[in-house]
Amino acid sequence: MAKLKIFNKKRVPPSLQIAQTECGLCCVKSILNYYDFSVSLPELRKIKEPGRDGLGLKQIKGLLECYNFKVKNFKVKDNKAFDMLNFPLIAFWKGCHYVVLESYNDKNVVIMDPSVGRIKISTLEFNANFDRYVILCTPNDNFQKRNISTVSKFKKTYIWPNNMISIYVKLALLSVIAITITLSIPIATQKLIDFSLQTQKSLIFIVIIIIFSMIIAVFLSFLRNLYSIQMILKFNWFLMNGAFKRLLYLPAKYFSVRSPGEITYRINALTRIQDIIGPTLVRSILDFFSSCTLLGYVFFINPLIAILILIFLLLNFIFLAIMQKHINFSKDRELHEGSSAQSIQLDALVSINSVKIGGYMKRYIDDWANRYQNLLKAMEKRMKLQDGLVGSILNGFQTFAPLLILSINIYLSQVGYMTLGQAIAVQSVVSMLFTYTNSIFTTISEALTATKYIELSEDIFEYPEENRINSMIQMQSGDVEIKNLHFSYTPESPLAIKSINLSIKEGDTIALVGMSGSGKTTLGKLISTLFEPSSGSILYGGVEKTKYNIDNLRSSISYIPQEAYLHNRTILENLKLGCNYNEYEIIKRCQSMPFLNFINSLPMGYSTVVSEMGANLSGGQRQRIHIAKVLLQSPKLLVMDEATSSLDNVSQSHVYDELSRLKCTKIVIAHRFATVFNADKIVVMDHGEIVEVGAHNELLNKNGLYRKLFNAEFKKECGV
Repeated sequence: MAKLKIFNKKRVPPSLQIAQTECGLCCVKSILNYYDFSVSLPELRKIKEPGRDGLGLKQIKGLLECYNFKVKNFKVKDNKAFDMLNFPLIAFWKGCHYVVLESYNDKNVVIMDPSVGRIKISTLEFNANFDRYVILCTPNDNFQKRNISTVSKFKKTYIWPNNMISIYVKLALLSVIAITITLSIPIATQKLIDFSLQTQKSLIFIVIIIIFSMIIAVFLSFLRNLYSIQMILKFNWFLMNGAFKRLLYLPAKYFSVRSPGEITYRINALTRIQDIIGPTLVRSILDFFSSCTLLGYVFFINPLIAILILIFLLLNFIFLAIMQKHINFSKDRELHEGSSAQSIQLDALVSINSVKIGGYMKRYIDDWANRYQNLLKAMEKRMKLQDGLVGSILNGFQTFAPLLILSINIYLSQVGYMTLGQAIAVQSVVSMLFTYTNSIFTTISEALTATKYIELSEDIFEYPEENRINSMIQMQSGDVEIKNLHFSYTPESPLAIKSINLSIKEGDTIALVGMSGSGKTTLGKLISTLFEPSSGSILYGGVEKTKYNIDNLRSSISYIPQEAYLHNRTILENLKLGCNYNEYEIIKRCQSMPFLNFINSLPMGYSTVVSEMGANLSGGQRQRIHIAKVLLQSPKLLVMDEATSSLDNVSQSHVYDELSRLKCTKIVIAHRFATVFNADKIVVMDHGEIVEVGAHNELLNKNGLYRKLFNAEFKKECGV
């Protein structure tokens, strides 16, 4: 029988990736946590951000070395080498992924896969996916354990907001008062039984107390419910408003490394947090203080019974603590598979035409079905644990514990330790107490489930926002000056833009040309403020970008991408966004633009609702509306990335006529040379650098890259 080669019985803590490119980062987090070093993903991102392509072996090695680890990249030629290696270690997986290898033997391998969690697989499956490269990592002599709170800003600010403390206090006070008055009912029950042989006057007095207590209790319960509703609504608004605002203020780079499906799943997770945490917070506050009040009464009547109740509650908590890590693991799998399934659906819907024409609908259906089956398996496992095993045992506690306490109460009353009235009153309180504590246990389980949604969503709140300063400076002219500009998507990735120096005068038309991947679009996004430079500076109107409020600066800049995107509003509302004209003026100006005549032929004209992604309009129609929108904004700087690629020659001519009347600086990212002949200056780029600058004829005479590109296109158009 094969002997499992576990070098340390301690398990590797799971760390699930939030973005597709963060598997390496999660492996590092698990390794650090394994060696009792507390660290969060946001902290690791600040040191080594994965970017669009993830982390390489050298980058992971460098990251671990930052935390005082001895690290060595090693190629495993034969699995027998595992006998000499220290576990855990990081393994390269499937050519594009990283996992943490916890243990290995001849039959089974235990890994922590950031995409699914901690799993056991067969050695055959391991060999089929293992790419032979591992990262050996052990703490060096300078390593020190760290045990600090890694509570995120999201949890501190949005889950426990300080501005709702006053409501918490009011709820707590009302709960204590209400439950104290409710206690009058079991107390009155005790008196009714113990004084049942006394005069009717005593009975009438007790009945009056019960009725009066009931009226007050109902009134206080009504007030408590009003505060509960107020708190839930306030929490929901605070969470969702903060999340959406934060999401829109994140830099464009955040969206470039995360798929729309991943981001959509995070937003859906926020809705689940709202559904769980809002009511959970209220219920937990009410039930906790109610339970404390009832337990205090039982201590007063019979300390022995109170201690017995505490023992039952402690057993419940211990059982929950033991089972919760297994539930959390299943929930991690469930969330990951759900995110993957939704990403496949969204990807298929966004590219539905390509999917249909390409004939690979079945491939998408099979991929989605596989992911969804995995989701159902993870959900089944979690529900069997949470609702089946845990729920059944907790219900058993809640059912039989009161019966046991009732038996003890009856016995104590028989031996004279307490009266029969006290025994029945205590039993009444115990029943109420177990109802509240059962609710608390349910709340704890729900809250722990919500924690997984919180971990999924906190990426939105932890990623650094765009730099926003309080500045009233406005862009005064269309002059643009670029000084020694460099840009890379992450500090570790190669430079996409290198040593760019360029002066653009107000009113000039500048064309950026070059082969695919030369950096034209990236430079255009840098100039239009979508990306932040890694080093160097850009001056707008003689003022550095860093001195502007980013919103003020963008109000003077317009950007037309290759794929024009319209919003799910009417055409008129789309045109009105970012424009200071009223509806009458917008329609009047648009009717003077010949390339927009097609709008009048639509049944609803300017009131036509654009569907999501603009699917009910052609690419050319979307592009014309987008161009008209820019013309209405009258920017000081316009960046166009092949802005007329979907237009026919007649429409192109009309568009260029309108653009020529627009008195602003224009930067044209050109993929076709027909659009650059009349440019004041043509900038030729190659591998992120400027290699040539000049007018069309001047560059043709240089016999450089521009001429080579021009001749290649000319031959293509002529069929040579």
